Amino acid sequence: MGIINVTDDSFFGDGILGSKEELVERFLKAREMGLEFLDVGCMSTKPNFKTLGKLDELNRLDFFLNNMSNEFSYSIDSNTLEVIDKAIGSGFSVINDVFGFENQEIINKAIESKCGIILAHRHPLSENIHQKMEYQDIVAEVKYQINDQISNLIHLGINESQIAIDPALGFGKKIEDSSRLLVEIEKLVGAFPVIVGYSNKKFINSPTLSSINLLNHSYNSGVSLVRLHLDK
Repeated sequence: MGIINVTDDSFFGDGILGSKEELVERFLKAREMGLEFLDVGCMSTKPNFKTLGKLDELNRLDFFLNNMSNEFSYSIDSNTLEVIDKAIGSGFSVINDVFGFENQEIINKAIESKCGIILAHRHPLSENIHQKMEYQDIVAEVKYQINDQISNLIHLGINESQIAIDPALGFGKKIEDSSRLLVEIEKLVGAFPVIVGYSNKKFINSPTLSSINLLNHSYNSGVSLVRLHLDK
């Protein structure tokens, strides 16, 4: 799964806001990599990010929709109902909410549209997605907490077949915790597809991961999709 950031403040400087030429380059790169699925976000969620106004996020989505390629399937990375609604209405098939699907209106939209969802892990006591939480056993606790999130969504009406899970590597976790989660990612693989996003994140430079081919490790562990930046 390729990542397209329709922003001007991407943490990795890969935002394509306002540049049709750079967007076309991302599509070309995705083709070269043999990707079929692209994850589109119109607001940066880097550490200390500033919340974007609804109209600004919609305008960024409009830019993408006016220049999008029909060769790919798309997910919308957003926590804004109106943006999600427009994306799903424009052919996007998945909602990717890195905030953990805590917005009832977004949940209702997923139920109504029967689209896929990517459920990101979030510690139940975290006040924001980047608050570093303490874990005694990161793998066991993330597994327990994300299962609790899944149960809640199913209780609210989400169908099991709609759900994929994301351990949210780098979000609210220390470097060593994210590293261990990735090394032991097979322990999260089960009834639901697992999607991981380690691309360009600091923890992949840790000694624990230095000898691992991360893509092969992920697939050999049973991961269904890996989110990758489309580096220039």
